[in-house]
Amino acid sequence: MSLFKRGSPREFYLARPEQGRVEWYFCTPEEVQEIEEPPASSRYPLLVMLPDRFFFFHIPEDLQGKKRKVMHAAAELQLRHLFPAPSGGESMEVLDTGIDVLGCFRSGELDAFVQQHKPLLLRASAVTTAFLGGRAATVNTNTHFWTMHNPGDPRMLVMDNRLEYFFGDEQELEQRVRDSGLSTSPALLTVQDVIQSVAANAVPWNSFKLQLSQISEVQSGSKLVLKAAAVLFLAGMLFCGGEIYKLRSLEMERAQWQTALEEVYTGALGPDYGSDPYGLLLYRAEQSRNTHRLGVDFMEFLGRLSRAAPESLLVHGFSLGIDSGRVQASLDNYEQMERFLENLNDAEGYSFTLDQAESAGDRVEITLRVRY
Repeated sequence: MSLFKRGSPREFYLARPEQGRVEWYFCTPEEVQEIEEPPASSRYPLLVMLPDRFFFFHIPEDLQGKKRKVMHAAAELQLRHLFPAPSGGESMEVLDTGIDVLGCFRSGELDAFVQQHKPLLLRASAVTTAFLGGRAATVNTNTHFWTMHNPGDPRMLVMDNRLEYFFGDEQELEQRVRDSGLSTSPALLTVQDVIQSVAANAVPWNSFKLQLSQISEVQSGSKLVLKAAAVLFLAGMLFCGGEIYKLRSLEMERAQWQTALEEVYTGALGPDYGSDPYGLLLYRAEQSRNTHRLGVDFMEFLGRLSRAAPESLLVHGFSLGIDSGRVQASLDNYEQMERFLENLNDAEGYSFTLDQAESAGDRVEITLRVRY
């Protein structure tokens, strides 16, 4: 990767690869102009923007502490408790941009896409996505409420420190804004808006750069890194050689502290406190402060549903998440369904919408979506 000694560039190339093509742009503080592919020997740096459909970003809530290590541990614990374990070639990580500590899930299809465009990515000075670029650019303009939709990618709706993905239309976007209690419309951003802001404000590329383990460093950069690593290694060996005696005494002291720490963990969490007791303590403390804001009161939800239901209602199943869920049920006829929906509209704190209704024999089967 290229290194910029005087901050981030204000003139650069942008490449947006898709399956069978690459869109090229020349970016300056004044404009973003679509161009043909430039020569590899050009003096301008290259920013590659990957499609957002290969990534799922999550903004963790209420990260406490000034140390980044503590914030990373708390963010990773939130990810493990809120989302299922990655499968099918997917991966999960904590991404620190300097602006945010984010959860990042990478699709199993990303590897094939990277291999397809590997020659382009090896030329890149930095790699990013539209969301990461938008997040970095809007910090400079104090824009905390925005949306973006690129062809082939899900819509993104950012509300302060909350991010929602969805594949719905403008009507669903408006509904989500209303459900969030916001009276204004979000700023509609495009990739051109984001990139021009990056160029005009010289937004540091480190604040939205994405690392790809599948791409090796260019040869000159690798040699520079290897030389620096060798110098640091020799300096470290010389330093450690003079500190061996002191290290032994510190090891004994460390063992004593470790024993005392294990007693604290055992007293607070029991003997089976797992591989990350510190993170578990952070999570439990955060959970105890925010219990009233997480998920839904199951019994209270059933009570609301029961009070609005006609006698013929049969609930076949439901799934409840952090802020939304679905209910599958059936009734005798469409008249009862209409009355049921009217009654549900009076349920304070819940927003019910009808996803599907169809006749099945002498019953009407319905699927409701609820947000809370």
